[in-house]
Amino acid sequence: MALFLIMGVNHTHSDPEKQARGCYGIGDIVEVLDDSKHNGDLVANPIAAPFYLVRITGVTKAQAEKYMAPHIDPATVGVEGVQPVTLRRRLHNVEVSSIPSAIRNQLLANRYVSVSWSQVRNYIRNRMTNETAGATP
Repeated sequence: MALFLIMGVNHTHSDPEKQARGCYGIGDIVEVLDDSKHNGDLVANPIAAPFYLVRITGVTKAQAEKYMAPHIDPATVGVEGVQPVTLRRRLHNVEVSSIPSAIRNQLLANRYVSVSWSQVRNYIRNRMTNETAGATP
C-alpha cells in the first residue's frame, strides 16, 4: 500500500510560468509515502489542512512514485550544456472534483480516505496527454 499526500487548495503566483513550474494546485500529489507513515487513526494523527491523505491498496510506494514526476520539456532533455526545463511541477494529478461522491465526501470530512487502486485509477490523470493511470500502477 502507498499513501498519497495531495494538495487541497490552489497556490497561485502572478507569473503564469512560475505558477505552472512551482506552485501546487488542488489534486497535485505532493508526496508518496510508505503505508507505515500513517496508521489511519485520525484522532491521534489528524491530517492538517490544506492536505488530503489517500491510502491506496493494490499499489506499492515504488510503483506510485512515478506519479510524482515533473513534466520536463522534451526539447531540453539530453541536450549538451542545457539544463532540462520543468514545464509543470507535476505531470499527474488527482481529479478531486471528479471522484465518486462517497469517496469525495469522506475525503472532505476527514481529509483522509482509504481506497483501492481500482477505485481511483481513472481519476489520476496525465495533464499533458489527458490519459488516466490505467489498470496497473
